[in-house]
Amino acid sequence: MECGAWVLCVTALGGTTIVLEHTGAHTDLVGRPLPAGGPMILMLSLNQIDPSEANDASPAPLTRAGKVVRWLWYGLVALCVLLAATALLPLLPVNWWWVRIGDFPRVQLLLAYLIVLPMLIPFFRRRLSWVLGGLLLAGVGIQLYWIFPYLPVAPQEVQSAGPPQRSSRLRIVTANVLQKNTNASAVLELIRNESPDVVVLCEVNHRWIRDLAPLDEMFPYHEKHPLENKYGIALYSRYEVTRAEVRAMVKEDIPSIDARIRLPSGHEVRLFAVHPNPPRPGESTVKRDAELVLVGREVRDNQSVVVLGDMNDVGWSRTTNLFQEVSGLLDPRKGRGLYPTFNARSTIWQYPLDHLFHTDDFRVAELRTLSYIGSDHYPLLVELVYAPDAEDEQEAPDLDQGDREDAEDAVEAARAKAGTDLD
Repeated sequence: MECGAWVLCVTALGGTTIVLEHTGAHTDLVGRPLPAGGPMILMLSLNQIDPSEANDASPAPLTRAGKVVRWLWYGLVALCVLLAATALLPLLPVNWWWVRIGDFPRVQLLLAYLIVLPMLIPFFRRRLSWVLGGLLLAGVGIQLYWIFPYLPVAPQEVQSAGPPQRSSRLRIVTANVLQKNTNASAVLELIRNESPDVVVLCEVNHRWIRDLAPLDEMFPYHEKHPLENKYGIALYSRYEVTRAEVRAMVKEDIPSIDARIRLPSGHEVRLFAVHPNPPRPGESTVKRDAELVLVGREVRDNQSVVVLGDMNDVGWSRTTNLFQEVSGLLDPRKGRGLYPTFNARSTIWQYPLDHLFHTDDFRVAELRTLSYIGSDHYPLLVELVYAPDAEDEQEAPDLDQGDREDAEDAVEAARAKAGTDLD
């Protein structure tokens, strides 16, 4: 009897059918004739197999390609978990810097989620890939929730103005010049070209004030407070400044300017220029948050108010939203675009940190970022038009009890940290 060789062809799911192919014998295992190469189907039950007779079988070692796929999967899992954490951590109501820093790159994170999601498709048979995909989709929803109001497809919070009359126009440029930047000529040229009525500059020290001396001729009214700690601030105005005061809302060495500016029409506008502490590694956002809340409280019941400057926060953050609700001011960016001003030296990591907010008796005629001046910030230009009738058509943010409590918590936290009373 020739038995030849038997080769396993198919193992049916469930383990009850094994198909063997004969490779050359003309008789089967019991001597019956078989055509060469003919198949033989053995119907076996797993229960009939004696485990002691089974050969010990180890899984085949992974090929190099298999190992690469496995490590790609592990890396993808780690990346998805990290991205999910960046979406969820900023939801925590805390002011730790490593949590609040997650408020900044929401646009970049949204793009990252959309890039990584398709990478899960080759692993769709793994249940974990569906869980990770769900987390990333949740992250997409979270980021869109915060940044959507600033997209051009969203409703505009501030109405556009028609051709403004000179007497009711307030054309403003605000810029963080970067203290160590020495390109004062670029700043002067930009101001000459844009011909603003008011200029607010942050991070000016004594050298900057000297280098910008030509502005004194262009702007007969000015209030300057140069410092060497990156928190110097200066205000220049073509219009009459009826009152100007340098104030320290939270710390003596972090000043703000509180000014009253009279338009050619005779109407007076209150302008508050600020530059609070940024969130830094090892520091909380307590001081920044408290300063914005305190300014918001002070201007809430005023008409014709403009608050502007490098606020070291993005427009969609929890703190900036709280500032709007406390102050009742409007953001002309909403419904028009992101207008990032920082970092001017990067094409990817850019955020809108320089802001201008105003009361509902203004419309906006122009809003844009300006050209590079050697700083890490782009200047921001906003042209407002005083329009008392706009109050009936523009809705100021509401302040509810929860907002009041959050504002009080922010001030109390700053008071405890500073060990002093804050008004």
